[in-house]
Amino acid sequence: MRMKKRQIAGFILAMMSLILIMVFPEIEGLSEEGKRCLAVFVAVFFLYAFEAMNAAIVSLAIVPLLVFFKVTPIKEALAGFSSTSTYLIVGAFLLTGAMVKSRAGDRITYYILLLVGTKSRNISFGIMCVNILLAFMIPSSTARTAMMLPICLKIIEQYQGEGKDKTRFGANLMMTLCCTNSTISSGILTSTITNPMAVEYIQTITGQTITYRTWLVWGGPPALVCTLIAWLMIQVMFSPEKPCMENGKFYVQQKLQELGRVSIEEVKVMVVLGAAILLWFLGDMINLDSTTVCLMCGCLLCIPKLGVLSWKDCTKNISLSVMFVVSGGISLGTAMSTTGTATWLAESIFRIFGLERLSAQMLLLAMIVIIQFMHVFFSGTATMANVFFPVVAGIAGVAGISPVVMVVVAAFMIGGYPVLMFFNTTPNILCYDTGHLTTGDFIKFGLVLSVAACVVYGICVEWYWSMTGML
Repeated sequence: MRMKKRQIAGFILAMMSLILIMVFPEIEGLSEEGKRCLAVFVAVFFLYAFEAMNAAIVSLAIVPLLVFFKVTPIKEALAGFSSTSTYLIVGAFLLTGAMVKSRAGDRITYYILLLVGTKSRNISFGIMCVNILLAFMIPSSTARTAMMLPICLKIIEQYQGEGKDKTRFGANLMMTLCCTNSTISSGILTSTITNPMAVEYIQTITGQTITYRTWLVWGGPPALVCTLIAWLMIQVMFSPEKPCMENGKFYVQQKLQELGRVSIEEVKVMVVLGAAILLWFLGDMINLDSTTVCLMCGCLLCIPKLGVLSWKDCTKNISLSVMFVVSGGISLGTAMSTTGTATWLAESIFRIFGLERLSAQMLLLAMIVIIQFMHVFFSGTATMANVFFPVVAGIAGVAGISPVVMVVVAAFMIGGYPVLMFFNTTPNILCYDTGHLTTGDFIKFGLVLSVAACVVYGICVEWYWSMTGML
């Protein structure tokens, strides 16, 4: 397979940085193990940023690199692969598979469209509402987009009628699907990978557990506000040509009729998902963590006769790629914390950019803006989280701010607002590949939404998070 120039550059930079840091005689303030950990971190950063290799392979390679360069022993290097985040993702894949197989998600979508009506903007609003609702039920933004994409394409086709030219309505619906999916994800602990990764990292370095309800209180309101802002912006920037889809109500009713009566499989899935959501909300009261709930409910759906999934269904839905990216990143982040590399890196950043002059609030605001616009360089929110969580935790320690606050806010921005480029996330790529969106559409819309998100989260820093006890 022929390598692209970007991949070659990534490999060269990774190898050069690894060798240069390793042969450097001594780095002031950094232990020998820390120096070796820094070399691995910088090399992995270049491999991630330039997509020199598949992100899952890079993440898997973190384990032998940490051991080979004597940063940590094998047991500690593998710690990320036994993390709660990894198994939360396994449970999430099971729940998602059951939702897709039963077609309960399709029924929910068409019911909502029937409720909101079939005017062009109402359809877009309905897709946003489905994204919000499914974010509580399906713990994967990629799975939600993949499930909704065929429905949206059929609606666009119906809207276009005989004409097959690209329409603003098509761009509207695709942007609504992928971007409001991302924005709402930042506020719900189980809705996207980076959120449980943040919780796991916080647990590792501080021993503190962030519950589902706490995350919702801190992140839910700003996520909902930004989701509504994103939808309004889409209506202005991608205003539909026609005010209404012809025979829209009949079309939605026909689709519901094709689904037939509610099946016993759908009932089973909705009951189990309802139980999962309830237990997530009550978890801190009954001493049940999100991972336990997710795995328990996922396994229930695999019990013969009682559930809806076979083992074959499970293997089709569980992604080793996602699990490796998350697990390898946690292992690297833990190594950076235990060797002091994250703290040294943070102190260096403080000194170089003069950040010690900033107040805690201004530092948070600066981090929000920097992380948001760093999305330009990354494909995948999990890989970006792997790079930034150790650094922001180190900055928190140097600045005297709670690392919980810094990592949680970083997770909000990383997981919720990868909207600047079409390659930032798999949902973006799926919608871009339909041909209804261009690279320019993402840049134009992403820049405006990024500024709006920074303002909203800036208000949270100044006011809302103090009220909730987060700051």
